Amino acid sequence: MRTGRIGVPAPRSMWSAGSEQFHTLVLRGLEETAIAAGHGVLSEVVDTPQAELAVIRRWAEEHRVDVVVLKDLRRDDPRPAVLRAAGVPFVLAGDVRQSGADAAVLTDNSGATRKLLTDLVAWGHRRIGHVEGPGGLLHTQWRQEAYDAFVAEHDLPSLRHEGDYSAESGSRAAAALLDRDQPPTALVFDNDAMAIGGAARVRGLGLDVPGDVSLVSWDDSLACQVCEPPLAVLGHRAHQLGMDLGRAAAAVLAGTADGMRLVQELPDITPRGSLARVTA
Repeated sequence: MRTGRIGVPAPRSMWSAGSEQFHTLVLRGLEETAIAAGHGVLSEVVDTPQAELAVIRRWAEEHRVDVVVLKDLRRDDPRPAVLRAAGVPFVLAGDVRQSGADAAVLTDNSGATRKLLTDLVAWGHRRIGHVEGPGGLLHTQWRQEAYDAFVAEHDLPSLRHEGDYSAESGSRAAAALLDRDQPPTALVFDNDAMAIGGAARVRGLGLDVPGDVSLVSWDDSLACQVCEPPLAVLGHRAHQLGMDLGRAAAAVLAGTADGMRLVQELPDITPRGSLARVTA
């Protein structure tokens, strides 16, 4: 059996106080599966996309890794081409619309967005705000498109605001959306850090959660769980995602991937204290 090393570049934003739990579980699942198959895992924290590209180039030039895990592809992202030119295979943690990787573990961002919005409408919400991640990310684009299509189909107001995955941007977005003449009764944040920042701003405005506005985070974390009230989240299976990434990387190293595509189940809402029904 061929053994190898799996490279996992990790943006520093992954390891914020807000997001650490989710990504720890992903990395743990990946390591458990890879090590059981006889492989090692090399993870390096980077501060910017440019720094991540430099790390990938160095890994390829120095033959440090045998397969790389890529996530959060952007429009015209240079990382796949760099790896292909260097002859280093990669596993994509991406969206069901994406292809071209040696193996992939995929999420249906459009489907998850529509399911979440459908559930919130069933809870009585008709004004649903969406605090998006950075617009340059492809999965942000697909969530935006799904949101726009859904609110148009259901004759709901469009209440979108772009953030940058930081708590500060979540705070600013929540303030801007809640300042509307017809403010949202529910706010959905594209990551947990923005949700934590948004929750703090809502409290600072003297509003009640969930009496005045319900809050939902796309990701879960310890910070979401200890927030007052605890934040409702989408129930992504982080550890399973990591195990699937490890399986895909091991298959690439064994030469058996053959374009493997593992699609994650659509997540359900975990309805904690920040989510309430609208009855009026």
